[in-house]
Amino acid sequence: MPEETGTEDLIPDGYHWEDLVSFKGDNLLFHYQEMLTHLGGTAATKTVQEIYAFPTTVFNHSENLKAVIDGINKIDWHSVSDDGFGQIYEGLLAKNSEDARSGAGQYFTPRALVDCIVQVMKPQLGERIQDPASGSCGFLISADHFIRTKRSESQYHSNPPVYQGMEIEKGTHRVSLMNTFLHRMKSNIILGDALTEDCRELQPADLILANPPFGAKAGSARKGRNDIPFTTTNKQFMFLQHIYLGLKPGGRAAVVLPDNVLFESGVGTEIRQDLMDKCNLHTILRLPTGIFYSQGVKTNVLFFTRGEKGKENTKEVWVYDMRANMP
Repeated sequence: MPEETGTEDLIPDGYHWEDLVSFKGDNLLFHYQEMLTHLGGTAATKTVQEIYAFPTTVFNHSENLKAVIDGINKIDWHSVSDDGFGQIYEGLLAKNSEDARSGAGQYFTPRALVDCIVQVMKPQLGERIQDPASGSCGFLISADHFIRTKRSESQYHSNPPVYQGMEIEKGTHRVSLMNTFLHRMKSNIILGDALTEDCRELQPADLILANPPFGAKAGSARKGRNDIPFTTTNKQFMFLQHIYLGLKPGGRAAVVLPDNVLFESGVGTEIRQDLMDKCNLHTILRLPTGIFYSQGVKTNVLFFTRGEKGKENTKEVWVYDMRANMP
């Protein structure tokens, strides 16, 4: 992609695509692995180094690798726009997420849902837009696409949005770095866990869009945060608190959460009260079942805005029920 987009200054001499294509030695696979390892340590930017950090390859024979390289080299990439590269990659991710065996569905939110949420949240130029459980960065990329379609290129570059994400899985973090790189975004995607002290790398946000992981928090040697008011092993409740505490006053959020967040008693009640005190929880969208890879999971989108004052910010809540005989 850097060869096609004229950004090869990010790649050190001797490690360009053309150097791989024109290699004439016996052991192409070994040469390829050496190139990947070198890029992981000496590329010009931190992002490119992180993309190539600790590389592995599925190839086990030079002939197979050569066939793939030759196939890629025959494609007329000049017929693909800059935006098209990102769309191709997004398409591959979507296809991969449909394969339950790959496990990718766990971090891929359906594109229609992502785009719908972004359209109603209306991200703006100059905003800090964040996803603390960013997966493949679908929310951030959709937000960027929304802003670019509403503004001219010069307007965009004079006051660009700032994107921040955090992802705990190394492989997914690599995917998200490539995804944002191909979409030409000004982003900082951090390898870390927002439920630990890693969260200090995330600044207060104007807009948070997220689909946090479902389930109980797994045991970890890492110490949890001490600034979250209500401690629980329920990951969704912990992420919900992180999100509303991470908004600037007047900042807004849309978060995909399972049903238990709306109904669980005990600490769940206290967290909901705290959310409705600190924020205006103005809308709950109840989603149909079957849109996530786990068919039985019932989910909702909570839309809220951080209050300018610390108390009694929620006056009324609109509930849109998309489960009751809705198309």
